[in-house]
Amino acid sequence: MNETELLEIVCYIGKKLTRYGAEVYRVEESVSRICAAYGYTSAEVYAIPSNIVVTVYKKDRSPLTQSVRINTRLTNLDRVGEYNRLCRRICREKPDFAKIKKEISKIENRPVYGTGMQFASFLLVGFSFVFFFGGDLKSALLGAAAAGIIFFLTYIMTKADLSAFLINVTCSAAAALFAIGMYKLKLIDSYDTVVISALMTMVPGVSITNGMRDFISGDLMAGIYTIAEAFTAAVAMAVGAGSVIALFR
Repeated sequence: MNETELLEIVCYIGKKLTRYGAEVYRVEESVSRICAAYGYTSAEVYAIPSNIVVTVYKKDRSPLTQSVRINTRLTNLDRVGEYNRLCRRICREKPDFAKIKKEISKIENRPVYGTGMQFASFLLVGFSFVFFFGGDLKSALLGAAAAGIIFFLTYIMTKADLSAFLINVTCSAAAALFAIGMYKLKLIDSYDTVVISALMTMVPGVSITNGMRDFISGDLMAGIYTIAEAFTAAVAMAVGAGSVIALFR
């Protein structure tokens, strides 16, 4: 495998690991190990959640660099695990470029949870967290309904390629408006538990966890980026729900 093919492979794998929710230190270590497996022990790797830069040195010591931009991120820990296994296999077997591309294609074509299963998961989260926050069965059913509203709005707005901040503001506002409406109709005694439980479906848990792990491992720039991203999501949720509660409670 030549330098150009190697850079294409490692940048693609690094991009996918980052996009699917892997920590930055894991991305840098995986890319470095693949480069070392093919003899490029002095490869330089720099990754943050929005960009990866990889430099390898040819036999004449001239550098060859490639960078990739990560525009969107989502959570798919199954594919993170599969890419981790692929990285280990590459380091162990050192397959050629075509075989690695074939394995990558298999990973990208792995099935994901369908819309129905995702919707059911939202309903379950909205339903169960009501009891955690001290609500009753009636509030739990409405919490599930509010979470369902969040799911459909997120699905539609994501398809329209709207910003994450706008999606979070709109979804949290819709959930709060629904809960207050049910409270005004005297179907529940308090709207607080319904709102909070529905918003639990939007909490950026993976981003918060990865940000803290990046801080602990010494990747301060990546940690700041990830924590800031999680903080922005929290602010958007507070703005959406808080505005509705202030206006209509």
